[in-house]
Amino acid sequence: MSANTILDFIDRIKITGLVMVDGKNIYEKGIRVDELRKQVGMVFQKPNPFPKSIYENVAFGLRVNGVKDKKVIDEKVEQSLVQAAIWDEVKDKLKKSAFELSGGQQQRLCIARALAIEPSMLLMDEPASALDPISTAKIEELIYELKKKYTIMIVTHNMQQAGRVSDYTAFFYMGELIEFDETKMMFTNPKNTRTQNYITGRFG
Repeated sequence: MSANTILDFIDRIKITGLVMVDGKNIYEKGIRVDELRKQVGMVFQKPNPFPKSIYENVAFGLRVNGVKDKKVIDEKVEQSLVQAAIWDEVKDKLKKSAFELSGGQQQRLCIARALAIEPSMLLMDEPASALDPISTAKIEELIYELKKKYTIMIVTHNMQQAGRVSDYTAFFYMGELIEFDETKMMFTNPKNTRTQNYITGRFG
């Protein structure tokens, strides 16, 4: 979430170091937050659709960013819902409330909403932790497809999920980066004892 700067207004949060997006430190003076948030799409742990129709949830970011052409919005809404693998399930009820969707569908709708403004990366905070196994599998399949086009960062405590969908894994403990490596190497031959202990279930 630091990469999206949504923690900035929490008094007890202290941020040190650099967060680089496209070669720029996002905490430098002069960085425009609105432009940054167009680059970094955010998907939260719990699905958080807006109290609007399915269509308007996806169109929201486009309208906020000044897109007014209905044809362009229509095309982008459909494209984003297709990318999020939910178009076939909602194409005949776009005017219905997003709250009528299941939890898994709502999360894919939120992913579509993030994709609509064409970010360069997606930041996902435990995107499937609130979902049932079937919905989780759909989200993981979607992540696997989306990573062909987008840089995706996932925060997860589910090691099996990290092993299934990620190319690289970073292990953090108490705010410290302990180890970073290709996922296969991290899970089969970790270099740090703390990483090994976590992966083998000795703690955590």
